[in-house]
Amino acid sequence: MKNDYVVYHMQFIDDKTNCYCFSDCLVRIHRWSQQNPKHYPIFLFIEIKQRFREDFLTALFGGVRCQHFESMKEQILRVFSIDSFILPELIRGHQTSINLALKKQRQDELNGNYSYGNYGWPPLSQSLGKILVSFIDDEHSIVVDLISTCESLSNFFFIAQTNINLPYASIINIRNPLIHEQLIVASHMNGQISRVLLGYGDQQIFERYKQSRKYGIHIISTDYVQCDDTELCQSVKNDFQSSSPILCNTVLAPSFCNTTILSL
Repeated sequence: MKNDYVVYHMQFIDDKTNCYCFSDCLVRIHRWSQQNPKHYPIFLFIEIKQRFREDFLTALFGGVRCQHFESMKEQILRVFSIDSFILPELIRGHQTSINLALKKQRQDELNGNYSYGNYGWPPLSQSLGKILVSFIDDEHSIVVDLISTCESLSNFFFIAQTNINLPYASIINIRNPLIHEQLIVASHMNGQISRVLLGYGDQQIFERYKQSRKYGIHIISTDYVQCDDTELCQSVKNDFQSSSPILCNTVLAPSFCNTTILSL
C-alpha cells in the first residue's frame, strides 16, 4: 500500500493474519514491550514477497529494492526509538565484519573466555528490552547485490540466510535439519544463530523438530497451524517446561549457565 505494508503469507490464497498493517503489528509489539520493559530480546523476522504469485505489485515494479528497506526502517522508527534495537554495528564492533566478529567471539569462548569484548552477541544484561530486526533472504538471495550500497539495509537489518561464509552472516536458516547437519555444526562453530523452519505439517515435521533439539538449534519456527493436539505441540510443551521464562540451551550453553541468574 502507499503508506504502509500489508502483512500476509500469500496474496488471496493464504492471507489470514493477526494484524494486516505492518504499522499495527509494530504498535502491538511496542505496547507489549513497554508493559514488559525487561523482556528478553525479540527477534522480528521480515520477508518481502516479490514473486507474482506472492505479491503482484512488488513483482510488477522490479522486486525488492533499497527503497523498501528505507521505508520499512522509517516505519519502524516511527514507533520505536533507535535505542530499542540491537544493531549490526554492535555485533561487528571493531572487527571488519559481523562474520569475523562472531568467529572471534566463539574462539574466545572455546578457549574459556566468556567476557564480552564489545563485539559479537552482547550479554543478556545488555539485551533486555531490545529488539533485533532480521530480513529473511534465503529464498531470493537479493541482499548480496544490495547491502554494499543500501545503508538502511546494512546498518539496521540482520540477514537470515543459508550461507555461513558471507561477511554479514549472523542468523543461518537451516532448511532441513535432517540433511543439513554439517551446516548446523559449522554455524555453531562460527558463533552464528541457527534458525529452522520445520515445515507445513507434513510427515517429517516432528522428525525435523527432534533433530533441531538434538543439535541445539536456537530458533525453531513453523507455519503449521493445526497444532494443539499434535505430537509436535505436546513435545514442545514437555521439552520446554520451566518455572523460569528462559532456559539454558542443553546442547550449546556453557556448563555454568544458570537460569536463576538469567531470570532477572
